Amino acid sequence: PNFSTTFRANYKDFERGQICRAGAGIGALEFDLNPANGGLAGTPLDGLLTQRNTFTAGCDRFRHANVFNDERTQLFFSGDYYFDEHVLTAGIEWEKFDLFNLFVSSSNGRFRFNSFNQIVTQTGRVEYANATSNDANDAAAEWGYKKISYFVQDTWQATDNLELKIGFRYEEFDQSDKPVFDPEIFATYGLDTSKNVDGNGLFMPRVGFRWSPLDRTTFTGGFGLFAGGDPKVWISNSFQVPTVFSARNNLTGLSPFTVPSVLLNDIASGTPVAIDAIDPKFQTPSDWKASLRLDQGFDMPVDFLGDDWNFTAQYLYTRPRDGFLWTNFAQTQLAQTQPLGVAPDGRPIYADLDDLGINNLTVLGNFEGGSSHTWSVALAKRWASGVDFSVSYAKQSIEDTTEGTSSRGISNWRGIVATDRNNPQARTSPFQITDSFKVSLGYEKAFFGDYATRFDLFGQLQSGSLYTETFDISNENSLFGRAGQGEGPFDNNPLYIPNPGTDPLVAYASGFDQTAFFDYVNRHNIETGKIHDVNSGKSKWLRQWDLRIQQELPGIPGMERLFGDNKLKLIVDVDNVLNLLNSEWGNFYNGPGNNQHQIVDADLVSVADVAANGIDNATALEGDAPRTTCVTQSSCIYRFNSFTDRAISSLSASQSVYRIRIGLRYEF
Repeated sequence: PNFSTTFRANYKDFERGQICRAGAGIGALEFDLNPANGGLAGTPLDGLLTQRNTFTAGCDRFRHANVFNDERTQLFFSGDYYFDEHVLTAGIEWEKFDLFNLFVSSSNGRFRFNSFNQIVTQTGRVEYANATSNDANDAAAEWGYKKISYFVQDTWQATDNLELKIGFRYEEFDQSDKPVFDPEIFATYGLDTSKNVDGNGLFMPRVGFRWSPLDRTTFTGGFGLFAGGDPKVWISNSFQVPTVFSARNNLTGLSPFTVPSVLLNDIASGTPVAIDAIDPKFQTPSDWKASLRLDQGFDMPVDFLGDDWNFTAQYLYTRPRDGFLWTNFAQTQLAQTQPLGVAPDGRPIYADLDDLGINNLTVLGNFEGGSSHTWSVALAKRWASGVDFSVSYAKQSIEDTTEGTSSRGISNWRGIVATDRNNPQARTSPFQITDSFKVSLGYEKAFFGDYATRFDLFGQLQSGSLYTETFDISNENSLFGRAGQGEGPFDNNPLYIPNPGTDPLVAYASGFDQTAFFDYVNRHNIETGKIHDVNSGKSKWLRQWDLRIQQELPGIPGMERLFGDNKLKLIVDVDNVLNLLNSEWGNFYNGPGNNQHQIVDADLVSVADVAANGIDNATALEGDAPRTTCVTQSSCIYRFNSFTDRAISSLSASQSVYRIRIGLRYEF
């Protein structure tokens, strides 16, 4: 026939909740203990802690009210029409998505204690957020959208050895649901929080080819625009029903089972304000992609190595056209958070919103920039004896503008590792695997009649995760600004690496170990006199070998009348098989958590204060003081207080073990 069709229908109902092992209704407990400030002297913990640590208990604040249910219906239809040397494919795809999302962080309370004495006396800070009814269920959001996609492609066999493809895909969102319009946000920022994605369309042209100039040589490649990620999780933040946030310090008689009444009253009398919005100019994220691949068959000149070897070389390129970008408008668009300060190394200092009591407003927009390059080569061979092998190498060079590692808008903004997270530039991606080698060895033979036995050994060797040397900061001393509503800063501000000896941007407190610090800098070949390049550090290489054994077995007697030939297959998988052979082998090492390696505790201090009172006696600029005091690049300097030589790579006990899985497959 000259025409064929395909039709598919899919329905999925997914429900996900969060289990808090501490029990429902229990708040989050955080104990921030630092022996350096003397808060542990004379206590049972004196001497047990050598550096600052935060311990958590109770119910994680993100699990207090967290339910996610979505319902999806998908319909797909396409047709292929064959004429002359062409195959014309056209079709339509329709998706309906409905979501119920209940997410209210800290709706059971977040209880924070900063010293041993506060723990004993049950005195501390409590942060609380909820609907004005003090019932988190009233803050649930329900919304959805429809998306329709059209596609057309012509596959043309131009010559016997050249195939060309050209086509396009167009998709568009249809959304009647809108986020809540917040008049206060509109009056303050001029931003309409009811913006949705209705009418957002994306036209994606694509071309490709397959060319075989010789019998055993094939080139394939293509270029086009592709949707750059599903936005529904991040869009969902703007649909959340606005809540009220309140925090009080030095509350007494605290219990994680009860939110203090003063906070309940704050919420009940408060005005809900949106903290997430979609930029009016937001476009469906997309990436330009290009690829080129060579498949080459050849014979070895040495007879015993055999014929029919396969070599593959490939290059993949990606460049974001419209990526996801998060900006905190409360730091960039409000008069009371301007002007910005300037750090000694020139980076901007934003307002401490928590200190000023200003809510966040995280706006989802787009960026353009960055790139991804991946080169790979592979060699493979299968012998008549049943032996086969393959080996490959891949190299990546990736630059990202935003990491996008969280479902929350504010956490995605806080998680940007950059000197200016409100204006991030493309930089080395934490997801880059710089070098990767893979090896596969296999052997198959029928040892038991006609039932095949197969052994496969898979090996992988790859460079370790990347990381950035960063400042070790705290809620009180965020250095370059902080989010509001109790959102603590991450330790992800790239560290300024001073020149040895005298550096005009840095002064050293009397307790700072300069010798140990610069020894560390030299050991790791870190450039001095500049801000540490993002993700320029590399942790230990990773190695793992896995074994798979497969044995065919007779099928189920009598079933051949229904299915014809049938058989069972026993499969044994041993992950990290070297650890099975020797417990000292197969160790797996993690790089620094979240790709940040905080090694220096530092303050910003004013140059005038240092001149008047000395380095040690100068007052650390905390809260919003860095922004208002460091008005020029020469107004302040860094005071390095302490250096911690943290391990770059740490042994993962959970991954440094072998695992054995045994399965039985029925084939017919």
